[in-house]
Amino acid sequence: MVLQYLKNFIKNKGGWIPFDSFMFECLYGNDDSYYMRKNTSFSGLPFGPSGDYVTSASLGQWMAKAYVHSYARLIGGTSSVDKEVFAIREYGPGDGELAAKILIELFDRDIPIKKYQMLEISQSFIEFQKTKIADILKQYDESLYLRANKILEWKLVEVDCEEFATNTDIEPINGLVIANEIIDSFPVKVALWQPKGEILELGIRINDEGDLEFQNRLADDTLIKKVLHRKNQAKKNGHFWATPRMLDICLHTERWLKILMSKLNYGELIISDYGLERYELDSNSRIESNVTAFFNHTQTSKLNECLKNVGSQDLTYLVDFSQLSEFFFDQSDCYFNLKSQAAWLIDSGVLDQFARNQDFLSKSYRMVEEVGNLQKLLSDNEMGQSFLFCHVFKKNSSEA
Repeated sequence: MVLQYLKNFIKNKGGWIPFDSFMFECLYGNDDSYYMRKNTSFSGLPFGPSGDYVTSASLGQWMAKAYVHSYARLIGGTSSVDKEVFAIREYGPGDGELAAKILIELFDRDIPIKKYQMLEISQSFIEFQKTKIADILKQYDESLYLRANKILEWKLVEVDCEEFATNTDIEPINGLVIANEIIDSFPVKVALWQPKGEILELGIRINDEGDLEFQNRLADDTLIKKVLHRKNQAKKNGHFWATPRMLDICLHTERWLKILMSKLNYGELIISDYGLERYELDSNSRIESNVTAFFNHTQTSKLNECLKNVGSQDLTYLVDFSQLSEFFFDQSDCYFNLKSQAAWLIDSGVLDQFARNQDFLSKSYRMVEEVGNLQKLLSDNEMGQSFLFCHVFKKNSSEA
């Protein structure tokens, strides 16, 4: 049981742990944690209709078409690097559905790819991904599955509470790197800023009744520096904090991005997630933490609910995309743009592809489903504006 493990962990840490440690233990800390548990069927996975949430990868072929659009443009504009050595690397491939759909698009369009590599933290998930990909490809075309089997590769990535993602032993690639809904699962600290008081850090202890409860302690220098940086930025954006407010701050993101970019020689990185920029995150109207729990397709935004269903519900937060922007602004070997999911999909040509396939879809029983999926991906009321895409272009140093 994750709850009992967590209580013992808190006792061994002196009776209190910061929220990011709590989040790590709930999601990754042991074999029963949310993303590490050994599932015996697809119904036990956290994503999909039978899980706790649905990702964009499950909404038809549209995301795959957009990613392949980027990959095709990348190798199409490459002259000095052999296109046959290009690869795609996907971080956290979920149930494998996106990978299968991307492979279908690549093979249908006869676009060369040397390797499709997936980085995963759970061996149990890897086995399900292999099964899911095989099922999708065999149903589409048995020969496609045989071709795909020659280029598919999995890499098990270890995580720990201190450094989180320790994926330093993978080989650098030329090609496309996909990180879809990854950062929002990184353990995050929750700080409390007060107009006339010290900056505090939210943590968890065990009360006299033996239950988990929140308790604040003084923040350390690293967290204080991050909070004051955000406060100064908010002031420049016209937001003058006057009431106590909580801030979600991830200390793992920059290190993960640095490692990720060091493993990309040349190509593109596409990071997509549920999040905002700081002019919205740190506005006067947002004073509560953005940490939420997902359980059985129900989202709960009350922090106290995060202490329930320990190990059985997802914990996530709004990604700070300004943190990503700051990191990439400081890189001399790349440039980037930041767009809503709707804008990124449209710029990737999905509406053009829809128009070209309209005759086929109109004769297919899937027409209503595919149109509905595209509407969900583009609509402001669904996922179109709530998901952001950070698209990074790393220069080819051999042509510099």
